[in-house]
Amino acid sequence: MANHNNLEDSGLSHVHHPPVSSSPIELRARIWELTVEPRTVEVRIAHTNLFVLADVPRLISRTPVPAMLQACREARNLGLYQQAFSELSRRGGAERRYVWLNLETDMVSIGTSMFAAFKPVAPLWFYYYEVRELRDFVNVKEIHVVCAEGMRAWHGASEDHYWPCGKENVFCIDPDDDQMMRITEMDETFDQMLEEEYRKQEGEAYREPEAANRYDYPNDERLNY
Repeated sequence: MANHNNLEDSGLSHVHHPPVSSSPIELRARIWELTVEPRTVEVRIAHTNLFVLADVPRLISRTPVPAMLQACREARNLGLYQQAFSELSRRGGAERRYVWLNLETDMVSIGTSMFAAFKPVAPLWFYYYEVRELRDFVNVKEIHVVCAEGMRAWHGASEDHYWPCGKENVFCIDPDDDQMMRITEMDETFDQMLEEEYRKQEGEAYREPEAANRYDYPNDERLNY
């Protein structure tokens, strides 16, 4: 193990790294960019009383604010994250609330919230009967559908509905085992399963009359020709 004197002789003890704040602005910006990672941002709309016309919806998110935004003003001014969904909380004189999003990398999860609650921000950005409202979300890049009733309930959805991000960018998730499949691959899988089931049923239906008309002779009653 090198002792203190050897470190001094090698010059290692005299190496000083300048603080990041003294680095060129381009380098600092690049460092902040590298801190951005894909996140799943939970967003919910809460109501105090759904049966009151004057009820004011509240925007709620339990996803922490990105650490870089709390570091310094320079990081915040780079525009790597934007204040989103504030339009949802401005109705009825409610306090302005927002969620920090990176629109290039973040995935927004609305849980069991209704699509209708997010319609004011649709141009910026399932239950099965709500799928027609997806047309309003023209800028969505990828859709993840949690199939609460199982993937089979969504068989055929890739062709039955319009997907603004393209059906190749739609993924279905089974909540029981977290299995995720592209919706087109899921449809192909169930198409094959149904075809196999159909062929099996056809084969059984063909064999049943044949079995009914066949008589198995005892050994001593068989006729040899």
